[in-house]
Amino acid sequence: MPASVGLKLTNAGARGCRAIFIRDQYITGNFHPSPRSPKPAAAFDACSTRSTIVAEIVHFIFFSEIVRLPVMTTTGRRLGRIVDLTALTTQVYPKVTGLIVRRGSPDVFIPWNKVKHIRPGRGITVEEIQHQAGDPARASENEILLRKSFLDRQIISISGNKVVRVNDLHLLIDDSSKENSNLWLVHIDIGVRGLLRRLGWERFFNGVFRWVTSRDIREKFVPWKYVQPTEMTNVFGSLHLKIDASRLSEVHPADIADILEDLGTDERITLLGSLAPATAAAALQEVPIKLRVSVGEEIDPKKFAGIIQEMPADEAVDLLDELSPERRNAVYAALPAERAAEIHELSKLSAYSVGSIMSTDFVAVPESQTVQEVIGVLKAESHGTELIYYMYVTDAAGYLKGVVTMRQVLLAGPSDRMSDIMTEHVIAVEIDTNIKRVAQIFFKYNFLALPVIDEERKLRGIITLRDALEKVFPEMTEESGG
Repeated sequence: MPASVGLKLTNAGARGCRAIFIRDQYITGNFHPSPRSPKPAAAFDACSTRSTIVAEIVHFIFFSEIVRLPVMTTTGRRLGRIVDLTALTTQVYPKVTGLIVRRGSPDVFIPWNKVKHIRPGRGITVEEIQHQAGDPARASENEILLRKSFLDRQIISISGNKVVRVNDLHLLIDDSSKENSNLWLVHIDIGVRGLLRRLGWERFFNGVFRWVTSRDIREKFVPWKYVQPTEMTNVFGSLHLKIDASRLSEVHPADIADILEDLGTDERITLLGSLAPATAAAALQEVPIKLRVSVGEEIDPKKFAGIIQEMPADEAVDLLDELSPERRNAVYAALPAERAAEIHELSKLSAYSVGSIMSTDFVAVPESQTVQEVIGVLKAESHGTELIYYMYVTDAAGYLKGVVTMRQVLLAGPSDRMSDIMTEHVIAVEIDTNIKRVAQIFFKYNFLALPVIDEERKLRGIITLRDALEKVFPEMTEESGG
């Protein structure tokens, strides 16, 4: 059984310090164990100097070393073989809560507090139990099955922002409890050695590898705190629990998009449904249009409407126009009436005109506002705005009067009005202008965005350089994978 050297305090008064070490260094993931980990003596610098410290082996065991082991009672009665473990994910690391033992049909659940001894390669001893104690109904719906949830499934490694396959599970045997040992899932094994171990070929292939290279096959673990499951199965085997995708909140939308492309259809839908709508919208815009359409046809219309709500209007129009009429109508019905009307209006415009790709998410400010007031507007509206470098100045009737850049705002005084610092002669395009003509204007003036006006010169939206280029040169989007 793989083991890592830790430390133990021999007197009873040091038990709390010992527990702090085991939980803080292993259970919270600050120490990443391996079979050759050094003695972490520094972990006890804060412990009482009166305590006597001696070396102890902190044991680790792989799931593949537990599964299929025979389970016996303390009186010698054979109960069956282990086929799975249950665990709760409410703590930092999942804590094993019971055994699933097969001795016929149905499988039997044995609570972990009944376990007395774990003997790797030989078996597990549990207290004598009544038949009712092993009733699967006694397990909680929030308890997951480790084997069904992880082995041979895809998970997301947050540390590498990629999808990986689970070959084995690395478990810590924690002896800090006074009553019985606890078992924690601390690492996901994604290496080839984990697969060989499960197949029973580890010793042979590792021996050959050591003979050729003078070293062992490298273990490849992902600490649990860097794992984002794509789905988990509860103890009854039929319920896919809702996934907490909060660990993906720090990942860039483009990286989430790469992950979505690597996942299967079911896992992709599950993950998107668990993300915050704004995060899901940003990631979905980065994937190819065919994949976006596939998601739109499969995901729940209400969830998809929440994602569409967070997209720029032009992106939403492009996506909804590709969906089947039935699915498109279902999404429209789930959208707020105002947002649905806005998207529906844009979808009526010619596919070759500016109106078909313009965005209605922009910053427009009255010409009478001061710089200080505009900065307050920017803070409030920047989250839902596609581009904030340009602020378009309008009069009370909505007519375009000028444009102000972020640079001009930062250099002006707090009391300066927009009418004093704006550029009056604005280059704008009308809503029915051909997109290729717009691309020529971008190349000529090197703008990041252009205002879109109607025949009365009222501001209707903006078109960004990126949107124009993607429409004129669609092959650029395909080559970049977006």
